[in-house]
Amino acid sequence: MTKKCYPYVRFSSTRQEDGSTRARQNELIDAFVAKHGLEVDRHLEDPKTSGFRGLNATEGVLGQFLQQVRLGEIEKGSYLLIENFDRLSRDKIVRSNQIFSDLLMAGIRIVILDANKVYERDNLNLGDWVNALVEFGRANAESKRKSDFSIDAWNRNREKMRSGEIVTKKVPTWLKVENNAFVIDAEKVERINTLFKISLSSGLQEATKKYNELFNEKLAIHQTQYLLSNRKLIGEHSPQKIHYDENGNLKRKDEGDAIPNYYPAVVDEKLFYQVQEVIKSRKPFSGRYSNQRYNVFRDLIYCKWCGGTIRYMNKGERDYFICTNSMTGKCDLNSHFGQQSIRGKKLFEMFFAFTNNLNISALLEENTKADELKTELSKLVSQKDKLIPRIADFKEDLKRMILQGEAIPSTYNEIVTDFESTRSNLEAAIETKTKELNKIYASEQSFEGLKENDVAKIIYDRTQEAVEKRIKYNNELKKIIKHIRIDFLNTTLEIEFFNEMLRFVDENGSALEYPKNHDYDNFDNIEIGNYDKDWINPME
Repeated sequence: MTKKCYPYVRFSSTRQEDGSTRARQNELIDAFVAKHGLEVDRHLEDPKTSGFRGLNATEGVLGQFLQQVRLGEIEKGSYLLIENFDRLSRDKIVRSNQIFSDLLMAGIRIVILDANKVYERDNLNLGDWVNALVEFGRANAESKRKSDFSIDAWNRNREKMRSGEIVTKKVPTWLKVENNAFVIDAEKVERINTLFKISLSSGLQEATKKYNELFNEKLAIHQTQYLLSNRKLIGEHSPQKIHYDENGNLKRKDEGDAIPNYYPAVVDEKLFYQVQEVIKSRKPFSGRYSNQRYNVFRDLIYCKWCGGTIRYMNKGERDYFICTNSMTGKCDLNSHFGQQSIRGKKLFEMFFAFTNNLNISALLEENTKADELKTELSKLVSQKDKLIPRIADFKEDLKRMILQGEAIPSTYNEIVTDFESTRSNLEAAIETKTKELNKIYASEQSFEGLKENDVAKIIYDRTQEAVEKRIKYNNELKKIIKHIRIDFLNTTLEIEFFNEMLRFVDENGSALEYPKNHDYDNFDNIEIGNYDKDWINPME
């Protein structure tokens, strides 16, 4: 019979670590080991780990030991030494009993040191089992009572936070608390703002690399992603609490409304939301843009004949837009004309000169009204996104109470009404702001032509400022234009706008515009130049 044993020590707080808790548990362990001549395989310890939510059994050292037990890696007949049932678990009875049962069924002997009692599978009677359940129930009830006190204290603290009072010294890395006031680390804040500015024109991977090279740091990509979306940077604090999800796993979730202006804002709100918009428009962890840095039509332009994507090739003095399908012989025009391409300079001139009523300059510069609307819209969407899981949690609680036959508090009707009212108001506000924003993008008066020298500066300039303008312009175009299709056969552009208008532009200075759903008989067989009455001459 094995003499192996595994002493397990657990305590919840730093204060207990410095006090007698650890010493008391170890004294009981040493005495039992000496008396029974056991061999310590290894000591198990979960310092500063709560047993109330089962963290020690899922994320702690005990959890690792349980995993080994369930896999049969711990020799049967081994002893697990614990001071009392509290150390093993303070979780709900059903979860505590699961741990207890798994250990016993795997052949592990559980020793409760303060009761000098050994529990083992083959000698367990009904009284022993009931006693274990009673102890687990007592431990959970005691922890719940303490948790309720803690929750009440935190609720009071959160009310203080909403009134602007600082209640904790645990703050973001760019802040610290001195004399009951937030103190900003100016150097860290400057670096964070630099990261935001870099991210306006670089993907997460490239932005992280540039930041690390610039400041000689080792920021990881996931840290960049977290930092760029951290709303504490604009002063917002979201209280959270730990709860069990539907799968029984512990998760953090927001509790109550976010607290605005709790922290000092260290990133300009407009810059913060600009970066959020840029991030949403990119693929996750996208890296370098390479030649796409020059392509203001990125993700917008296609081949009219085969629907294939268009690659932009910039060779310095010569640049081209090429149908990617034609490069492998898959374009519908390949059998007659081979690889399909058009000079970049030619296409840019066609687009900028003939897309009359499109204000490129206004889009590249800060349109205050649009920026304000986008910021307000982002806030409203964020509020709605946070409200939806709260409603789901509320419904789940209500469902549980009904199934368990619990009394439904009278305040629940008020809460339901408040939730629905808030969601309706948010949805109405989002719809209103969206319409206002779309009106700006669709308004003919907002768009004008762009001078040729401005085009060259925007398209071919290699400076960081120009890169940012191209990316910003590309993002804005995506809100105005659905698709740009190139007809390589007739050297024509087909531009489809979100306002349901289509515009055809040819290389001779003519443009035809008509509603997308307008019925033109045999339109594909009509030469554009024959429709003089419908043409717009932007050169006049």
